[in-house]
Amino acid sequence: MKINRLKINSYGNLKNKDIEFKDGINLVYGENEKGKSTLLNCIVNMLYGTSKNKKGRDISDYDKYKPWDTEEFSGKMNYTLENGDSFEIYREFGKKNPKIYNQDMEDVSKEYSIDKSSGSQFFFEQTGIDEQTFTSTVVSFQNEIELDGQQQNVLLQKIANSSTTGSENVSYKKAMDKLYKKQLDEIGTNRSQGKPINIVVNEINRLNEIEQSLKPYENYKYELEGKRYKNEEELESIKFKNDFLNKLNNLNQEYNVENQKLKYSERKIDDIEQKIQDLMQDRDEKKEGLKTLKKTDKEKANLLPYYIGIIVCIIIAILIFVIVSNLKAIAAVPLIIAVIIAGLMYNKSKKIKKKNRFNADKYAEIATHNKDLERKIYEMNAQIELLEKNKNELINEAEGIKNEGLINLKRKKESLKESYNGRISESTMSYYLNENDLSKEMNDNLNMMNEKNMEIHRLSLDKENILPKLDELVENEEKMSALKEEYESLVKKNDAMNMVREIIEEAHQKMKNEVTPGFTQNLSKNFAFVTSNKYNNVIINEDEGILIELPNGDYKNANLMSKGTIQQLYLAFRLSLIDDISKEPMPIVFDEIFAYADDKRLKDMIEKIEEFSKQHQVILFTCTSREDQIMNAMNINYNRVSL
Repeated sequence: MKINRLKINSYGNLKNKDIEFKDGINLVYGENEKGKSTLLNCIVNMLYGTSKNKKGRDISDYDKYKPWDTEEFSGKMNYTLENGDSFEIYREFGKKNPKIYNQDMEDVSKEYSIDKSSGSQFFFEQTGIDEQTFTSTVVSFQNEIELDGQQQNVLLQKIANSSTTGSENVSYKKAMDKLYKKQLDEIGTNRSQGKPINIVVNEINRLNEIEQSLKPYENYKYELEGKRYKNEEELESIKFKNDFLNKLNNLNQEYNVENQKLKYSERKIDDIEQKIQDLMQDRDEKKEGLKTLKKTDKEKANLLPYYIGIIVCIIIAILIFVIVSNLKAIAAVPLIIAVIIAGLMYNKSKKIKKKNRFNADKYAEIATHNKDLERKIYEMNAQIELLEKNKNELINEAEGIKNEGLINLKRKKESLKESYNGRISESTMSYYLNENDLSKEMNDNLNMMNEKNMEIHRLSLDKENILPKLDELVENEEKMSALKEEYESLVKKNDAMNMVREIIEEAHQKMKNEVTPGFTQNLSKNFAFVTSNKYNNVIINEDEGILIELPNGDYKNANLMSKGTIQQLYLAFRLSLIDDISKEPMPIVFDEIFAYADDKRLKDMIEKIEEFSKQHQVILFTCTSREDQIMNAMNINYNRVSL
């Protein structure tokens, strides 16, 4: 992949920039604060979008690079893939998805998938490289090689991580230590104390002891429940008799109740008839109170003569003013007359409007009066209709009471007898049906009910006395069940973590056996080249970190090497990674990569980069002229871009 052209409309402090990149080495020169790092971030954001997420930083790319003095925040990039396909990307950095055109200027944006959070995945689908991989291999930011003591250790750790885990941000040893600590803290072992699994096991043992002490109360509960069940059955039989007596007693009293209802209905009918008469009389009086309603048409004022008079006066005044030059003051007379006519016209118009308003108010008053009366008449008719309906219902009800009262009473008694057949003996029901006064039987039956209720209550109290123990037993069982589930969950979690550790260990061993040797060999080869074969061997040791073989055969920890040597190692590391990240040959972008290199080291590294540039496009950012001087002295062709 090769970047051909970058057009920046507005991005950070860069505006109206049109930059052309070529094959081989491209040297981007700019003094400090002139926008080199901004340009580098612009390249990344063109391909992957500008995130509003801080990603652990103090400020997001969107907030950092959005211009404050213009709404324009856009740019365009043209690049070519290894297969010859060219693409042009236009991106408004405030939006997730760019416009993508092929070499025929056809919009192919919809051919690529869209991620809800990061937008179009066009570049990942073309190259297989995500943003994190791109910024950790293709691009080298300035802050990665501005080495103080801490940053130097971090950089070397990244190199060691890449060789042992395949990711510069993942350390195998730290990952395993962290996983073991998490396993110990969140689960524990059989020999640990105070850890979750130990706490759960101890609590299960304690609850087992409590359960054994509470089990006898459960048997006593069943004995009390048996006695209560027997008494409740006897009480149910007594209740049937009580219900029968109550219903039969109610039927005996029903005749008197029906007579009372009949008398009440007859009185109610009389009352309703009187109300109907009163309402009809009131309604007729209100009908007589309706007034005749006649709407008067609005009177219109004939103002035409006044308008004619005013116009004539104005014309006379104009003629006097124009023709009689020595008597121009006389022209004011017809104007005064015109004003007087206008006043008369205004007064006449005002009187007619007042008259029309009076007529309209009078009409509205009568209409409101009639409408109110009509509403009341309507309400009275509705009341009369409702009262008539109620009267008819009461008449029907009274007729029903007169004709069916005694027959219904006999029928209900027969129905009552049938409904209790089999629950109460035939002889007992016949005795009750032949008794006129059932008060004694009802009282005896009620006493029996009270006795049974008292016995059932006593048994309930006995049960309530053991309920706390039974509740404790249930609560204990619930806790036991929850603890067993928790124990199973901890065991499964522990098994899962052991499996993860085994998988990580297996992957790590596979990485060590299959990937690390080749990576280390390639890294040593590149490091030897950029140091003019001064250092030919790099060893990455899990315990000691990165070791460099000295010319005398001894080994020295990379942390103890000079910043310039570490910078050369970092360059070799980047060059070793670039061919493995994608089948697409990617460019490599360095920001101030030679900051700590002396002239000798700089020449060695540029020589390596020149060889590398035969296969990959190289973009170097610098604020010095040393690269220019050395490449010119070495007769190296390169494309210089000034910011």
